Amino acid sequence: MADQAAALTNEYAPYALDSEPREWSVRWARTADELAAIYELRRRVFRDEQRIIDARVTDRDDERSLHAIAVAPEGVIGAGRLTPPARGREAHIAWVATLPAYRNRGVGTAVMRALLEAADAAEFPVVVLSAQTHALAFYERLGFVAYGNRYHIRGIEHQMMARRRPERQPLTVRPLR
Repeated sequence: MADQAAALTNEYAPYALDSEPREWSVRWARTADELAAIYELRRRVFRDEQRIIDARVTDRDDERSLHAIAVAPEGVIGAGRLTPPARGREAHIAWVATLPAYRNRGVGTAVMRALLEAADAAEFPVVVLSAQTHALAFYERLGFVAYGNRYHIRGIEHQMMARRRPERQPLTVRPLR
């Protein structure tokens, strides 16, 4: 699986959402320093701000996953992770976070679009994630649908969501007249 994530990282170089100039860009994390910056971002958002984790900001899927990062001159400002499917499971997006100063500026959307483009290009049929319920509309705009019962992690309500890979539209060829 690490090879699958590495292949995705190599194939999908810097992701460009559009040509609009901005002070940040989204690309794939490739170095140990970039992974350390992702872990620091997770600490700041999930531990310090939301208090839904104590200390651990990594898990066993980090090494086999593709990590998208939003980078500004001051460093990593947003991130998210795509984990390829394993043993009959769906691909999984996790640890999507944006620093408070950069929220509502398109950072999370750009990170998610990069992850979803990579999932679609790899032909993963379904991608799942665990959304905080305040962000349900955000994920719905990206094609996710809620399923199952809501649950709480450290007092924050969550909902499982899934997105199926869009069908490719067949090319229609009309005869010349």
